Amino acid sequence: MAVIDRDAGEIVIRVVYDGPPEAGKTTSVRALAGSLAQPSYTPVEDADGRTLWFDWMEYVGGRFEGCRIRCQIVSVPGQRELGERRRRLLAAADVVVFVGDSTAAGYPRTLDYLFELRALVASAPGAPVGVVLQANKRDRPDAVPIDELRAQLGLAGWSIGVLEAVAADGTGIREAFVYAVRLALDRVREQLTRGELATGGARLAGADELLATLRAGERDLPRARHRAAVIESGPGSVAAELLREVLACEDDGAAPARPTRGAGEVRPPDAGVPSGAIWPPVEGRAILCELDGVALHPRRLSTGDWAAGLGAGWRVVSTRDARFASLDQGRAALIPWARLHAACASAISARRCIVLADDGDGGWRLWQIVRAEPSLREVVEDALREATGEAMLWRVCQAAQLLLDADHTLARAPLSLPCNLDTIGPSDASAVYIGLMPDATASRVGAEPPRDPRALLASQLAPLLTPDLGDRGAALGAVLARLPSTFTHAETIVPAIAAILAADPGRWPARSD
Repeated sequence: MAVIDRDAGEIVIRVVYDGPPEAGKTTSVRALAGSLAQPSYTPVEDADGRTLWFDWMEYVGGRFEGCRIRCQIVSVPGQRELGERRRRLLAAADVVVFVGDSTAAGYPRTLDYLFELRALVASAPGAPVGVVLQANKRDRPDAVPIDELRAQLGLAGWSIGVLEAVAADGTGIREAFVYAVRLALDRVREQLTRGELATGGARLAGADELLATLRAGERDLPRARHRAAVIESGPGSVAAELLREVLACEDDGAAPARPTRGAGEVRPPDAGVPSGAIWPPVEGRAILCELDGVALHPRRLSTGDWAAGLGAGWRVVSTRDARFASLDQGRAALIPWARLHAACASAISARRCIVLADDGDGGWRLWQIVRAEPSLREVVEDALREATGEAMLWRVCQAAQLLLDADHTLARAPLSLPCNLDTIGPSDASAVYIGLMPDATASRVGAEPPRDPRALLASQLAPLLTPDLGDRGAALGAVLARLPSTFTHAETIVPAIAAILAADPGRWPARSD
């Protein structure tokens, strides 16, 4: 629902706190209000004070494209019977802070609500709505390990930021909010690019107007006696000033204070990069949030490039010449590279992003971040090590099929990408490019014809299939001929592998079929 209020010179964004009942949504909003010295407001309609409509607060801080940033912070009721109110409030979100109960008892319900939210935001029109998981109650002895939470999301193929919090004492609340605001501004920038950002008098819409709108949609429901809770806060706070400094960076590209670097070092990227300095905006910032828990120590390679994350399951790389004197110069290089990444989206692995980050020496450095994924070489080596006879050959043929599929796909890509057992990996039932991307200068015009498939298979598979074959090449060739030809390219793959097996019958692992 982000709106530019031209009269007030503001851009209004809505941060919605979602989550199951009693996970800590109201506590989080009130803790945030306290740290920012702002009042919060809660329409209450039952005797015990549970939130039946929403919690509300507003905060103005920082600038974006010359406009002040006005944050409308709203929580949703978590009760199942109030699900329609929850959905209506989420429909207006520019970003969602999902407050999850991370204790062993609350974890199952947290996951249920979280994946319901995933379906809701996926169906939202326009630019993607970012989500950050504020894992609450981390002070409890039975809190689920944070790595288990991240793994559960990874298995579901959902890359979102996960931050730890204890809403009762305010721990982690401001950090989750700052991260959420950055996600919302990433979305606003995307809406500007698409021409989707509305203009109007959103400044005039506040808590009373929101309550009236919700009630108007429920006129047939019985009306309980209304009372409101207004929680006042003190006149100022250190956290408020820090937040203003952080959000101010969105407008002028100034970097918030970070630890100083040593001589001859560069700072690695982190989740604090300004909007417009990361692609893709929502997924990329979630990757950076995950990397905040990884100790990245960039080291300079003999080529002059910088690399980090290799032992932590990530490849974080910046080429020697990818340093820029200003944020604007760096963005000018990031934009065409991002467009090429987007054009190749169907052919490349999903867990990757490009980031423009403060280098700690007055400049900006462009980084490529790619999740380390299993390669087809690993698939083939595992098959040779773990399987025998028909099962082994079937897995090799499947890897060969994926390699040829990838070669056909990459031939149509706008970038010239290498296709081999090391750069291609399995993804569900398809093949994707898992290597690093070349820079924008490597783009080409028009498609290239795929290579000769038998030559490609021979060059890639022969070095793996021929060592230590023993006297079993002919026997394995006969097994290969009996395999059901149900996979794609069977008419090419079977003769190619048969030729490899027959070429050197003295070298194959001695195993029984």
